[in-house]
Amino acid sequence: MADNTAPSARNLLLSAPARQDISHVLQWTQHAFGAAGRTRYEALISNALIDLRADPSRAGVRPRDDIGAGVYTYHLASSRQRVATGQRVAQPRHLLIFRVNASTIEIARLLHDAMDFVQHGV
Repeated sequence: MADNTAPSARNLLLSAPARQDISHVLQWTQHAFGAAGRTRYEALISNALIDLRADPSRAGVRPRDDIGAGVYTYHLASSRQRVATGQRVAQPRHLLIFRVNASTIEIARLLHDAMDFVQHGV
């Protein structure tokens, strides 16, 4: 990512599909693991977004030219250690798919790591 803009100057933009993905993931998590599980996964997603905004080239970010030009993924597991020990998600399975420009980090999707990303319109 060749970009000299300070990371703190970037805005974080969640696409409509990303917002819908987050909503569905949290609903499923609550159904499968209860309210406490939902709270843990919500905190993990939030921390991952904060981490990306602070540094979109941080450890764990992967360029994904196979998905599209300028597309990157960031697995939620890369932000797992920033959540309080008792509140950590044991095995996060989702990735943020995003693009970066001079002023914005656009989160395109939040998808399960076993999904075919191209099929989901990234």
